[in-house]
Amino acid sequence: MSDANIEGSTPGASPTPEEPRHLRRAIIAWIVVSVIGIVIWLLVTPYIAPATSSNLGSSQILTFNVLTVLAIPVAMFVFVFLAYSLINFRVKDRPTEDGPPLQPRPSLQIGWLGITGALCLFLFIWGSFFYYQETSAASNNTLAVNVTAQQWQWTFDYPQYGASSQGAQVIELPVNRPVQFYVTSKDVLHGFSILAFGVRVDANPGYVTTTSQFIPTQTGSYAVRCVEMCGLYHSYMWEAVKVVSATEFNAWIASQGGHL
Repeated sequence: MSDANIEGSTPGASPTPEEPRHLRRAIIAWIVVSVIGIVIWLLVTPYIAPATSSNLGSSQILTFNVLTVLAIPVAMFVFVFLAYSLINFRVKDRPTEDGPPLQPRPSLQIGWLGITGALCLFLFIWGSFFYYQETSAASNNTLAVNVTAQQWQWTFDYPQYGASSQGAQVIELPVNRPVQFYVTSKDVLHGFSILAFGVRVDANPGYVTTTSQFIPTQTGSYAVRCVEMCGLYHSYMWEAVKVVSATEFNAWIASQGGHL
């Protein structure tokens, strides 16, 4: 795309009557396609996003949507200008000479740096805010759960109550109470994941990894799954998780030999 074809590429010059305003057309097409892409994404998201049952999971879905909405115009900028150039400036024969050189446009350069810099600054602030929110959350009522992985099962201990879920087919958590997992492994690398809560962390042998604190917001049944290939029976390494009321949780702790 030469400077003669770009609107305003030469100060004081205007396009000839027969020459269309290519830059304006491309920008309009970019805006239209970007708006359509964003609308489609927002309409489709509720059907493809995983259901969340914790404050942490909801924050992750929100962040994912914000990043996607910002990424769509950036991607469309590249695709639209590429397609426009291929359609409008394609030549059938092999060129016999170089096109005229582009003239420098300081305003375009400064604008490009300003827009991309603003996007990076926004993403930095957004990520820092949620990182601080997740790591600085503290509560005297937080339920600590020690998670131990081994081929091919999970063991959950509740140190505050002196109880363990070993041998139980269902692990219970109280609804609307902060929970934090302390995850390790006895043998190989495992992946501890509860998709509905937005929890995902590696279980490393000889090392304890702490998850972000989260609050289960809905009662129901969920699942802990191993998401790292850990051996022959990796696909069988899962446990049921049940989020219940505080009264039901206390009764379950007592049934596991814990003290309240």
